[in-house]
Amino acid sequence: MERADAKVMHMEPVGPAEDGAWKKPWVAYHITNRPGMKGRVWSRIGTAWLNRDGSISLLLEAIPIDGKVNIREPIKDVRRAAQPGALAVAAEQTADPAPRKDA
Repeated sequence: MERADAKVMHMEPVGPAEDGAWKKPWVAYHITNRPGMKGRVWSRIGTAWLNRDGSISLLLEAIPIDGKVNIREPIKDVRRAAQPGALAVAAEQTADPAPRKDA
């Protein structure tokens, strides 16, 4: 079912454009919901590109069991700020404070 606010993206052939910019291939993802986890897990499983004759080539490195593949433009490499994991937080909470020097 399509969302009303979904934006339609058209694939363009891979390779250099008229302006000299290189068009990147699209990425194939398998998106799953995992019990007990917030959000979805996105696994990159392949690449897709539009051929000169208008056909689409899909190169998969893995095949999802449920058969669902989502093809999208490459997502910008957005990294979250590094946050300490659960073990680091627990270790920090139980660590003894540095001994004081009495004057």
